[in-house]
Amino acid sequence: MRCRVSGVSEVRPEEQKKTLWRDEQGMALLVTIMTVSLLVAVTIQYHKTTWQQFLVSNNYRVGNQLKVIADSGVNIALALLQSDGEKNQSDSLLDGWAALGQEKFEGSFSFGTLQLKVVDLSGRLQINSLVQKTGDNPDTGEESNTEGEVRQVFQNMLLSGVFAIEDETEARSIADALIDWIDEDDEESDLGAESSFYQSLDKPYSCRNGPVRYIEELLLIKGISPELLFGSGEQKGLADYLTVYGDDSKVNISTAPLLVIQSFDSLIGDDLLETFDEYRRNQENEENLGTLGWYKEVDGWPGDIVINQDLLTTSSSYFQIIATGEFDTFSRSVVAIAERTSESEVNLLGKKTE
Repeated sequence: MRCRVSGVSEVRPEEQKKTLWRDEQGMALLVTIMTVSLLVAVTIQYHKTTWQQFLVSNNYRVGNQLKVIADSGVNIALALLQSDGEKNQSDSLLDGWAALGQEKFEGSFSFGTLQLKVVDLSGRLQINSLVQKTGDNPDTGEESNTEGEVRQVFQNMLLSGVFAIEDETEARSIADALIDWIDEDDEESDLGAESSFYQSLDKPYSCRNGPVRYIEELLLIKGISPELLFGSGEQKGLADYLTVYGDDSKVNISTAPLLVIQSFDSLIGDDLLETFDEYRRNQENEENLGTLGWYKEVDGWPGDIVINQDLLTTSSSYFQIIATGEFDTFSRSVVAIAERTSESEVNLLGKKTE
């Protein structure tokens, strides 16, 4: 006789097997889901990694190809500058090198395009001529010292209204500080600064007491801010009108930015400046642009505005070449500085990739 305990049910073996089977199926499904999820995650990560590597590799390849295009542009500009120097004794905005910015160079490269521009640095104000030694004028054989006039041109430029200069005192302070930076002594100008000032800064450094070597060096000088030097937004900065190359005070009047021309004499107004620019861009006047006094032939030019010929030239020695290789959204630029000698040889002074 069997006894059955009240309240306790007996699990049949068949039902127990079904329960275990369902548990095993659930566990297998869970493991499968986890495995698939892991594989998906690994696949996605692998795809991201390989895609990133592809992008890096592709960008590197495209960048190198665009740099080759840019380097080719520099060589084109150098060859053109040499050819122009052999043919012409003077330089103007009518020369072939000055028109390179309008060239498309379509079909010149199987991959990418080229943008090429040559800037005449000899048309800018030589910043190192603010301090110079008295010497013989090679044209007249007479002793000449033009640093005072160069300083006045620089100060007129600062007060032109183009830059954020408050008053004449601030303009003179910047000019004095720049002069102190370049001259060899440690005597401060009235509103200038020498090593004693720069050594008192949070990050001290010494005054150069020598020529400015590169345009960015001007940021080290008291009163010159990045906005003043490089501009802000559409506003241009001093760097567009100054050069560290050359020390003979001479500016090529045929290629100089209009602000530089206007800074020679405060009587040169905007209307006269526009007529001046039209004259030097007129192909019919190309032959006249080889003479220093050609500006006097501009219609309406007042007889009492005479620019010191010791500050002028019609031939150029220093050029900036900006060559940019472009493809889709990619670009690579090479900026080079070239010097053309009196023998029409063109030497590369420096080159950097941007």
